[in-house]
Amino acid sequence: MKFEEQTRVYREKIEAYLASVYAPFTSEPQKPIFEAANYSLLAGGKRLRPILALEFCRMCGEKPEKALPFGAAVEMIHTYSLIHDDLPCMDNDDYRRGRLTNHKIYGEGMAVLAGDALLTDAFSVATRTELKDPGQINRRLDVVSLLRDNASLREMLAEAVASTGDLERIISRVAVGRVTPREVVQLKNALYAVEKIKTAMEQSGQEPLREMAAKLDLCLKVRDRIDKEIYPDPSNQIQKGGVIAQGVSIELDDLRNIASHGKEILASIQQRESEATGIPSLKISFNNVFGYYIEVRNTHKDKVPSDWIRKQTLTGAERYITAELKEYEEKILGAESRMLVLEQELFAALLAELARYAAPIQADASVVARLDCLLSFATQAVEKNYCRPDVNDSQTIDIREGRHPVIETLMKVGEQYVPNDIRLDDSSQQVIVITGPNMSGKSALLRQTALIVLMAQIGSYVPATEAHIGIVDKIFTRVGASDNISQGESTFMVEMLESASILNNISQRSLVLLDEIGRGTSTYDGISIAWAMVHQHPTAKAKTLFATHYHELNEMEELYERVKNYNVAVKEVDRQVIFLRKLVRGGTEHSFGIHVAKMAGMPAAITDRAGQILRDMESAHRGKLKDSRKKAPTVAQYGGSGIQLSMFQLDDPVLKQIRDEIKGLDINSLTPLEALNKLSEIKKIAGI
Repeated sequence: MKFEEQTRVYREKIEAYLASVYAPFTSEPQKPIFEAANYSLLAGGKRLRPILALEFCRMCGEKPEKALPFGAAVEMIHTYSLIHDDLPCMDNDDYRRGRLTNHKIYGEGMAVLAGDALLTDAFSVATRTELKDPGQINRRLDVVSLLRDNASLREMLAEAVASTGDLERIISRVAVGRVTPREVVQLKNALYAVEKIKTAMEQSGQEPLREMAAKLDLCLKVRDRIDKEIYPDPSNQIQKGGVIAQGVSIELDDLRNIASHGKEILASIQQRESEATGIPSLKISFNNVFGYYIEVRNTHKDKVPSDWIRKQTLTGAERYITAELKEYEEKILGAESRMLVLEQELFAALLAELARYAAPIQADASVVARLDCLLSFATQAVEKNYCRPDVNDSQTIDIREGRHPVIETLMKVGEQYVPNDIRLDDSSQQVIVITGPNMSGKSALLRQTALIVLMAQIGSYVPATEAHIGIVDKIFTRVGASDNISQGESTFMVEMLESASILNNISQRSLVLLDEIGRGTSTYDGISIAWAMVHQHPTAKAKTLFATHYHELNEMEELYERVKNYNVAVKEVDRQVIFLRKLVRGGTEHSFGIHVAKMAGMPAAITDRAGQILRDMESAHRGKLKDSRKKAPTVAQYGGSGIQLSMFQLDDPVLKQIRDEIKGLDINSLTPLEALNKLSEIKKIAGI
């Protein structure tokens, strides 16, 4: 197809795709913004950027249509820059592409919003790939299944793929003329490996593998040329020579003969002249001043022929040159430099030929990389006992006996990962509130769910006994704690910023993972925020896993039909807590934080006191004190105010006594023995 025709076809595809980006937004409140965005986005133009994206995709052996999302995203970013550039605060342009600029039609404020929308949505559009297409995903899973079930084919292909090396890197170095001779040999070996891969996939009898094999170009002509012209084990630098093989250049072969047999020729000349003159000690040497010369001891200088030219007299010898020696000197010394020049010229000609094969070799690299990925999926499926997921277009995520792919790999020998079931849908169980003790595995459960969904949509088997995955468009996580000191953002502020981003971008097909939302502020604030986030917007229906210590959130199950309570089970035996790691139905009101403190090495006096305070507070909260006339203890009794505890107040009687003991001390006048005695008294007060 001619260039003009090809670009016309590309432009038509791009225009149609761009028109579809904001087509669904026909109702308030989004409509005005996207109308303004479309005004500039669909105003025409050369569309060179997306055209180049589509053409590059074609050159790499793929269908150009696959690059449409990325090409459209690039054009959206470009349009955003034009809208903002035309604003009065910038260039203040009146016209763009033959029509009034965006702010002239919709106003400055709306133009700013339209540009922002294009920039933000560009990244979302760029991700509209086959990872969200159940058909494409299942076709990839078909290939993984074939490789998983055929061990001999899998092992043979894996060995061949390992032999290819980094094809893409080598051919990119060829394009810029920075490839080494050894890398060229590696390219040749890689092309031989590509031939093995192509043959194996063609002979497999499996159509998906045959389709991949059809995209491989063996590049036989350039491969055979490398095999013919380059030594199997060349020097790594062309400047050092020893790269171009024998038989490529007659001139180069002649020069190599002279260079390699030069010493033999000089030895024969030395022997001949010694026999002719009767000088047994005669020898031929070389220096940078005279080149090659004949050295004769003074005892034999009367035997020197008259046609020899004396060049230097030494204490015990004299040095001579001959016409024959000078002739061979020119040949030998000139051969070395000429050989290097010839090798560099021949190598450059080979690289020029290789550069013509850049596109098909890059396409080969793409196919090999894809095959390598699928082989790794198949290998992991066999070694880790993964199952094939059912990826579909439903609104349900149903995982049976799911496992965390990383944690189970890192477990000690003999230990087994405790699997768990997760089911989410948009009708009966959209939100799961997970309560349970610290260290029981709530965060691991959230992470494994996200990883299983992600693995399924990239075409991998998953760590579960059964998995039915309805396509997810985005995975949002708010897990862990961090701050941004440089920007003056506290841990809680960062948490809220990320949570706001999630709530502003979720859709019905989103998967949201929230871990301990609201813990960075006061208890009542945190509960309020967490409650509101779990409820979300009534139309969003994003599938959500919410791990929390706010047991008050268990009440949401009674208020909202799509919210369900689960907890990670524990077992108490002789006041010791055993984590069962099993997700069970229903909520819990126990966090076992004091038990975790003991595990961390907290002093026994502290944990025992904490246990007593906790029991008093729980008893008061539940109204179960035996003496009804006795005022129920509050948090304030134990050093806090309201429900927010403080670790810096010393209202405990024991701590007050210790404080008083220390307060009256003159540290500067204490002897070491007195200090030790005082420390012993404080330990007795604390009961340590």
